[in-house]
Amino acid sequence: MSEATRDKMKEAAARLFYTQGYHGTSVRHIAEQANVNIALVSYYFGGKKGLFEQLMTQFLEGYLEAMHIDDETRMKSTREQLLSVIRSLLSYQQNHYHLARMVHREMTMDSVLVRELMSTYLRKEKHDFEQLLRRGMKEGSFNKQPIDFVLIQLRGMITLPYYSPQYLRELYQLSTTEPYFINRYVEHLTSWIDSCLCGIEPTRTNRVMLKIN
Repeated sequence: MSEATRDKMKEAAARLFYTQGYHGTSVRHIAEQANVNIALVSYYFGGKKGLFEQLMTQFLEGYLEAMHIDDETRMKSTREQLLSVIRSLLSYQQNHYHLARMVHREMTMDSVLVRELMSTYLRKEKHDFEQLLRRGMKEGSFNKQPIDFVLIQLRGMITLPYYSPQYLRELYQLSTTEPYFINRYVEHLTSWIDSCLCGIEPTRTNRVMLKIN
C-alpha cells in the first residue's frame, strides 16, 4: 500500500511540476491530485523539495539505464549501436512524457541541484556517447570530426521532441506522444547519421521517402 501511495504522489507531482512549474505547485496541490493526506508528502519525501529532487534523479537514472548496450547489440556495428541507443532514449522519454518535459525544462535553470545533476548524470551521458563515437571513428564507421560538436547535435535531436514538442508537432503534424512518431523521427535521424557521421550518400529512393514523410 505504501509503494502505491508513493507512486500516486510522484505521478501527481510530475504532472503538476510539468504544467505549473516547481514554484507554482504546492504540497496541497500534490496531495489533492494524488487524493492523499497532505502530511504524507512530508512523511515519504521530506516535503516538496525532496519529492522534486527524487523525480529528477529517478528520471535521469532511468535515462542512463536506457543508454545501456546489451550483449546482443554490442555485437552489431557502431552505427547500429548508436541507432539502438537513440531509439531507446526516445522511447524512454515518450514513456515518461511528463517527467521528461519537467526535467528538460528544469535543467535549463541555474541551481545547486542542476549543477549537481550536470556533474553526475549528464557527465555520464556525455562519456558514454563519446566512447561510442570515438570507437566508431577509430573503426572507420564514422567520419572523424569534432566530438563535442557531434554530441551537441545528438543530444539536441534526442531531447527536442520532449523539450519542445510544439515545434515537432508543427513540423511533423504529429504528436510526439503518438506511438508511430518515434519510427518516423528515427528515419530522419538515421538519414542524418548516415550522411553526416558515416558519409553514406542516401539513395534516390530514400531521399524521395524522406521528402514524402
